[in-house]
Amino acid sequence: MNKGNAMKYSDCTHWIFVCLVLTVCAARGLAEPADQVNQQEGNKEEKIQQKAREEYAGLWRIETIASKGDVTETDKRIVVNNKEDGTWTLFIDDEEFSSGTNSFSPLCDPKEIDIAITGGEGVGKVLQGIYEIEESIQRLCFRGGSGSRPDSFESFYGDESVVVTFVRE
Repeated sequence: MNKGNAMKYSDCTHWIFVCLVLTVCAARGLAEPADQVNQQEGNKEEKIQQKAREEYAGLWRIETIASKGDVTETDKRIVVNNKEDGTWTLFIDDEEFSSGTNSFSPLCDPKEIDIAITGGEGVGKVLQGIYEIEESIQRLCFRGGSGSRPDSFESFYGDESVVVTFVRE
């Protein structure tokens, strides 16, 4: 092999090495942004959930309950204490009745909520509902039993929908 060929192989080997390094770097660079995008989407979803929990948090007194087309005012003091971590406790006349967790889908129209009962009366049930909050008034609608998520804040005779109106205390 003469000196000229050795130089060609050396240059060729160098360029192959550079191409391999660039290919590996490019492949790695393309994989990292996808992970970053997934992480950013996860962070975005968590921020949306946290904002919904903060809006929903507080002490809410039940003002009216509509079921099967009838609207009634409660004869007992029923209050729900919603916390910013998504947990809640229901009190009837200042005694704990049940507790659980909420998860939200605030970007849906209407906004959606899943209410999991983890303690007290109704333990093990998950109610799929919708909600809206306007200043100090909150409306929640869900179907009793194993019903599907309602799509409006209405309760009719023969329907399992329950519409609850709360006032922030």
